[in-house]
Amino acid sequence: MNEEIRPAVPEGSEGDDGASHQWTQDWIKNAIDEHEASLLRYANHFVHDLETARDIVQDTFLQLCRHPNEELRPRLAQWLFTVCRNRAIDVCRKERRMKLAPENQLTDHLDAQSDESVNPAARLESSETAAGLLQQVGRLPDRQQEVLRLKFNVGLSYKEIAEVTGLSSTNVGFILHTAISKLRQRLVQQ
Repeated sequence: MNEEIRPAVPEGSEGDDGASHQWTQDWIKNAIDEHEASLLRYANHFVHDLETARDIVQDTFLQLCRHPNEELRPRLAQWLFTVCRNRAIDVCRKERRMKLAPENQLTDHLDAQSDESVNPAARLESSETAAGLLQQVGRLPDRQQEVLRLKFNVGLSYKEIAEVTGLSSTNVGFILHTAISKLRQRLVQQ
């Protein structure tokens, strides 16, 4: 997304007080810098194609440019992931596929974020643990994988996950509990 995005001021953007919405390129750029990578990984889990995922994320940010930032600022991450998810599902329906991306992409990302000061043996052990955990996550049902990623990769709250996925907060909690219990059981068995 190296292209410069110029936000459009929506028609009728005058508020009750007559002040126009303040669209700033910095706000959009900060949103892209903060959320682009995680949105790309999230979309890629739906479509299993990096180029299609990039298109979905680009569409997500274009929709962001069409909304007043005052309305979205308090719940930006939740809104972005909801738009991205809906767009990815639309693409999957259109293409009649719903596959998950290879888990090694996430492992590569985790390895890239490793602390450089960790000794090689510890880094190898950490990498193997992460790879084993990601392999087990990949064996969970799609819904459990999605909720786990939104919670632990993106850091959304139960309420935010519920709004992104269309589930209730209680259901999100149940799905997370079930997924974590399964992972714990499988990892102990190894």
